[in-house]
Amino acid sequence: MENGILGQMLLNNTIYDYLISLLIIIIGLVVVRLFKYLFLEKIHNVIKKISESFGGFFNKSIDKRIIPLTYLIIIFVSLNRLSLSFSIDKILGIVFIFVIVVYITLLIQDIIIYTMKKYWEKKQSNQAQETVFTVSVFIIKLTTWLIALLFILDNLNIEIRGLITGLGVGGIAIAFAAQTILADIFSYFTIFLDRPFDIGDFIIVGDYMGTVEHIGIKTTRIRSLSGEQLVFSNNDLTNSRINNYKRMQHRRINFKFGVVYETDVQKLEKIPEFVEEIIKSVQKTTFDRAHFASYGDYSLIYQVIYYVEDSDYKVYMDIQESINLKLKEKFKEEGIEFAYPTQSVHVYDKAKESNIQPIDKFEGDKNNE
Repeated sequence: MENGILGQMLLNNTIYDYLISLLIIIIGLVVVRLFKYLFLEKIHNVIKKISESFGGFFNKSIDKRIIPLTYLIIIFVSLNRLSLSFSIDKILGIVFIFVIVVYITLLIQDIIIYTMKKYWEKKQSNQAQETVFTVSVFIIKLTTWLIALLFILDNLNIEIRGLITGLGVGGIAIAFAAQTILADIFSYFTIFLDRPFDIGDFIIVGDYMGTVEHIGIKTTRIRSLSGEQLVFSNNDLTNSRINNYKRMQHRRINFKFGVVYETDVQKLEKIPEFVEEIIKSVQKTTFDRAHFASYGDYSLIYQVIYYVEDSDYKVYMDIQESINLKLKEKFKEEGIEFAYPTQSVHVYDKAKESNIQPIDKFEGDKNNE
């Protein structure tokens, strides 16, 4: 009796075949559940101890991507053993390929986006980072879905060579038409990833200098020292040499001063010692050297080199002002005069140089008298 019932045909399959397919599904679901609770939980706990964030990502990927995909494969295997009509079999194959590709694409997107988040979490969070992240996620999703679509069409035996060729030609045409804009956009990503400067940095680009106020997708805006806003295309910035003073570990200072020629040699020899003592007494400075460097047009010139252990320009100016005031006070105590532009006019008695004695009158005049 049982054999007769199990052997009855229904839609080209026996009831026994349907029961076996159902049994495969049940066993598969039970095995997946047991594996999840017996092994995956332990694996998740181990990963969570190593990295809390990766543990959460791992658990989410398993629950939302891997397990549903596994269930789908079990169902497909169980149905595949049945003798179905050609049309039903073809529809099931299309549905299976479509769903498999969708789940794999979502999993790839999750992995890439998680990696990007972990990379950008190490950087300073700002509006520019959020903008780049949003744009990057959009580009990644668009690219992966486009590849997935082409994969599905190819597996459906649809000719995609013409489509790929058309996309390629269209892409080249668009790239040529918008090459300036695309160059600025790619330069924006270069600036964001390489970080040659950040908002608030004082930079010099060619003959222009100022503080970075905004880094946009196409342009970067800089506030100059005189107050106006300078707008640079991102492509121009990436192709230029940029001096970033905010990144300086220390500032090398080279300044000169002159004293009058009448200064005694003994005092000239002591001036480097005075300068060294003054600079070392000022905080955030490192003295390098001070020398009587050269003879000027109206002064004896000294050259001084020291370092300011701070990148802030205002800090440097405050230190230089303090050094100048102390130097002025010290020179006043020692009787040393700073030089300033002067000219000395020396008048020579030409007659005296020639040993000619001046006479009051000519001898001819005496005879006439």
